[in-house]
Amino acid sequence: MAGKYEFYAQLAEETAKRITGSREAWKGFLATSARLYKYTYEDQLMIYAQRPDATACAEYDLWNERMHRYVRRGSKGIALLDHRGDYPRLRYVFDVSDTETRWNSREVQLWSMQDSYRVPMAQALADIYDVEPGSLESVIDEISLKKAREYWEDYGWELGDIVEGSFLEEYDELNIEVSFRQAAAASVKYALMTRCTDRPEDFFDEEEFQNVFDFNTRQTVNALGKAVSSISTEVFEEIARTIRTIELEKLEERSRENGRDDVQTGRRLSDSGDRDQGGDRAPG
Repeated sequence: MAGKYEFYAQLAEETAKRITGSREAWKGFLATSARLYKYTYEDQLMIYAQRPDATACAEYDLWNERMHRYVRRGSKGIALLDHRGDYPRLRYVFDVSDTETRWNSREVQLWSMQDSYRVPMAQALADIYDVEPGSLESVIDEISLKKAREYWEDYGWELGDIVEGSFLEEYDELNIEVSFRQAAAASVKYALMTRCTDRPEDFFDEEEFQNVFDFNTRQTVNALGKAVSSISTEVFEEIARTIRTIELEKLEERSRENGRDDVQTGRRLSDSGDRDQGGDRAPG
């Protein structure tokens, strides 16, 4: 097991160094992390390294016992680095594409940004984050900038201790802040856009990624990745809650129109993966 763990630890290190080497690699990582936003940055990195097209991941027992789906024989698990116990170990998750249904399987349903959600979603997010109302894309842009600034104000001091060996090393404190805030805002914006628009590139200036290249050591990449993951997860959870509210209001409206008052919500795998790293609840 020690040999396996070292292999995957090395994979994590190599992947972290590689993903900020090009726009396409970083965008690919952001797209994977957006689909699996309920995982930590470290887990997102490992999933991207092994299965960048994964959409909904969970451990074997959860698929089998809670979702009543079986993992196909021969499917290869996605190894994640687990530091929760007294010593590091590996744990494995499987993507929904590795599973098959039974007669009593629970539904795997991932939210998507339907056209009817866009106006109420933009207004809800503008209210939640106290930014200027507008189109969904403009609201996402404003939120990304604001949250990147707030994250720097809370945690930016940590970055000054880890810039050695990176392109940030030659910057003074002000320029490190500028580089971080621009890289984080652009990355959060792109991650959110991949789930909220069909063509995120249409609302994105490629030059916005320029500062990402300054983060070219494992420590600086991990600092940026954790920031982007933390911010994106918070906003995605607000989006998911708002979608559930919109859907419930529609159900209640249809129920009233039909003279019924028995709206119930079904149980399902709601989205993106298992945030409860130590428990057995359904992903999402």
